[in-house]
Amino acid sequence: MKICFVIPTYNDEASLKKLIDNINKELKNFILHFLIIDDCSEDDYKTLANPQKIDLIKLEKNQGSQKAISIGLKYAKDKNLEFDYIIVMDSDGEDKPADLQLLISEAHKRNNNSIIFASRNKRMEIFTFKFFYFFYKLVFRIMTGRKINFGNYSCIPKKFLNEIVKISFLKLHFPAAIIKSKLTYSDIPCDKGPRYAGDSKMSFNNLFVHGFKAFSIFLKEIIIRTLIFFFIGNVTLILILQLNLVIKINFMFLLFITPLLIYLYRLNK
Repeated sequence: MKICFVIPTYNDEASLKKLIDNINKELKNFILHFLIIDDCSEDDYKTLANPQKIDLIKLEKNQGSQKAISIGLKYAKDKNLEFDYIIVMDSDGEDKPADLQLLISEAHKRNNNSIIFASRNKRMEIFTFKFFYFFYKLVFRIMTGRKINFGNYSCIPKKFLNEIVKISFLKLHFPAAIIKSKLTYSDIPCDKGPRYAGDSKMSFNNLFVHGFKAFSIFLKEIIIRTLIFFFIGNVTLILILQLNLVIKINFMFLLFITPLLIYLYRLNK
């Protein structure tokens, strides 16, 4: 069985080397090919280059992990690489190689008719991150009507690649793009592992922008649901409050929601 890996990385050479070693141990009976998308790192990933197993794709400027993933997937299609499954995973070790067999087996069990994501059963982050992540998932469910409980770590049967690279908003947020598309996907619980080395390169600000990009893909759904909630809320408020107070609440709401929707629109473009 042939497995192609799409792995975005940024200044994380030590973790990436360990990740590749662990993948080789976990899948020693598989034929492996690695697409490493170097997102304009300062680290020298050229030491990894192996023309038989590793393609190193060096980006000229920092694009972000989601754009890097889309570039890797398009590269796999354009080069017509031979594989049975594509594995998308991060380079830091938090996507555990020990779960690879589970993802591949689940895809095979479903006759390769579904993209399989690793949903997070147990996380290693601090309480603050866990709280905001829970809040993010809750708001996402309310405002889009969809559930998101997984990241990039996924197993993609070959038959899906041509359709995936056609998704226009793939570069914004890979998981949300798959959710938005009409492609079949599923998830299985996998614990998140610890980083192999160093600290996360994702700042809190970048994390928020990353989350908003997921929302921007569902801008139409968010606008429709906002109008519905706005109408229901106004009907309820008129029944229990004075009209002038309802007008003030509406004004404050519009002051908050209008810049937010404009921001999501700009992210989408």
